[in-house]
This record gives sequence, structure tokens and C-alpha cells, in this order.
Amino acid sequence: MDVYEAIKNRRSIRRYKDEEVPKSVLKKCVNAARLSPSGANKQPLKFITVTEKLETVFEHTNWAGYLDWDPTEEEMPRAYIAIIKKIDTGLKTDAGIAANNICLTALNEGIGSCILGAIDKEELEEILPVPNNYELELMVALGYPAEDPQVIESEEKVEYYHKNGQLHVPKRPLDKVWIER
Repeated sequence: MDVYEAIKNRRSIRRYKDEEVPKSVLKKCVNAARLSPSGANKQPLKFITVTEKLETVFEHTNWAGYLDWDPTEEEMPRAYIAIIKKIDTGLKTDAGIAANNICLTALNEGIGSCILGAIDKEELEEILPVPNNYELELMVALGYPAEDPQVIESEEKVEYYHKNGQLHVPKRPLDKVWIER
């Protein structure tokens, strides 16, 4: 898949099919995250894959803040990758870069994803095997998509569901964000 096309087509998926994500895909996603650039090459991240007790993890995630909607347990992700960071490294961007590599790798494998920052970190750190000197930064939800979000050019800055159930994702037009010198 062409990288630029993948970036143009990658959307956050919030409704998933009841179909298991293969372990081989999760391993490939973690490897892509491991290979991400890292500030000063400190490599402070580790990754926890979650494929069991999904309902317990799901209960501690928040979805689509601008929408009056949450996925149901039938639509929930079929896997997660928790991105944990060594405490006191001061690196703020490494987890986001790694999460993006996970999402693009998943897309290449036909798997949808959603980066979750609105999570109950303290509860999830109790549930997941997070080492003492690490903290949970982000979760990436994964699964086969049960929706097909579409980009529309708009000045709006929120996501919304169209009346037919099709998710439309407003994005500002290129000429509104590109400042040429």
C-alpha cells in the first residue's frame, strides 16, 4: 500500500466486527511501534497486547467525545495495544509516533484502529501488567471495521454521524491550513 494513500484513507474506527485479530498482526504492529523514532533514541516505550478480558478493558475507555454515542460491547474492539512509557523520561511524542505506526500497520493488514487517550489510566494500570517504573500513555483499539468513515471538507472541527448512520469526518480544506511563504 502506498504510504500517502494509507494516510489519506486511515480513519479512527469505533465499530468493530466480532472477529479475532490474528496474533501475527499484533506482533507486526508492535514491531512497527518498536521501530518508531524516539527522542534522543531513549526508547522508553513497551507494549502490552490485550486479547482476553476485552470487556474489562473496554469499560475503562471513552469514545468519540464530540458524539453522543459509544460503541456497544458487540461493536467493541477485538484487541488493544497498550503503550506504556518509562516514568520520568520527559518524552511526550514517542507514544504518539508509535501509535501512528501501529495504526498504519494495522490498516495495511485490513484492521481498523482508534488511538485512545481518554482512558481511565489508573484502573487500566491495575488491570494490565504494567511494571512499577512504567505508566500507561495510550491505548490503541484494533479490530476488523464494521463502519467506513468518510472524510468531507468542512470548516467544522468535530465528527458527527449523518442521519443514515454513515460517519462523516470533517477536515479543513488544504488551502485553509497551508501557509506558503
